Amino acid sequence: MAASESSAVRNWAAPVVLLLAAIAVPYLVTSGFQLRLASIICIFTILCIGFNLLYGFAGQISMGQQGFFALGAYAYAVMMGKAGWPLAVALPGSIALCALVALVIGIPLLRLRTHYLAMATLCFGLVFAGIASRWIEFTGGTAGMQIAALSFDGQAITRVQLYYIIVAVTALVLLLQNFIIRSHLGRALSAIKGDETAAASLGVNVTAYKLRIFVLAAMLAGLAGMGFGLLSRQVNPSFGEFPILVSMLTISVVGGLGTRFGPLLGSIVVVLAPQLLASFGEMETLIYGACLLIFLLFLPRGLAGALEQLGNKFQRAPRAAEAATPAPVAAAAPTHKAAVSP
Repeated sequence: MAASESSAVRNWAAPVVLLLAAIAVPYLVTSGFQLRLASIICIFTILCIGFNLLYGFAGQISMGQQGFFALGAYAYAVMMGKAGWPLAVALPGSIALCALVALVIGIPLLRLRTHYLAMATLCFGLVFAGIASRWIEFTGGTAGMQIAALSFDGQAITRVQLYYIIVAVTALVLLLQNFIIRSHLGRALSAIKGDETAAASLGVNVTAYKLRIFVLAAMLAGLAGMGFGLLSRQVNPSFGEFPILVSMLTISVVGGLGTRFGPLLGSIVVVLAPQLLASFGEMETLIYGACLLIFLLFLPRGLAGALEQLGNKFQRAPRAAEAATPAPVAAAAPTHKAAVSP
């Protein structure tokens, strides 16, 4: 098999296997709680894909993604509940609102870099959480707002149907991420992450590209927030608070920043780990922290980075063996000497 064919098979094999595994989950789980965990894995994957593109590939750290996560859920709840808009309008309207807010705050904030940008975006998340808690007449305060279940033809969809919808959206977002990585936009983002000044000298519009990816990350965070709201059937200020931010950062570290499947692998580990460690009782937090420390020290690129290195190693081995094998030498044609007469 040629090298290009082998690479193509490897690029498609993992997504197909993951999709088949996701489709089989409802037939393997034994309770609604386990199905909810599988849905949460997909939702956090969507949230972390936006952060992965923004920080992992563009190098722009935003600590306010939980604010857009909550904004998307609240916008959907208001448009569907109080305004009574149909799903076909409320869903894109909520995403558009996240994009608009990201555009408004991104134009001034993206002039900042490194920890200044992180602190400024963190302030946005804190402000939004404070507004959601105190604007009781509009957001319901700490009690939050109820979100009606999705329905088609007047019949509410089941948990399994909602799960499959979330899986389908997650698959589309993963495809979008992979398309961006391989496109001109992905190469521009990598150049910006390496050196903004050098990228600008090569003709890259640094401000425009940073703003585009910031808006896209906000839209994905809002989409994830809507999914979490539909799964929980309610939204409250906790959607925009620190636990969501901490979970996102942990998933990014465990899965691997700047990798294709890091958000998915990290979400699987971080969502399921507390359930697996619950039997350890008081030692759960200590074991969980020790595992995170091991990831930071020995797997700096996370699970996805380690698997990519392992795959590249196995792919190089046959090539090295093939290169070391000497090429067969063609047999020399027999030479006939002219007969010498006695």
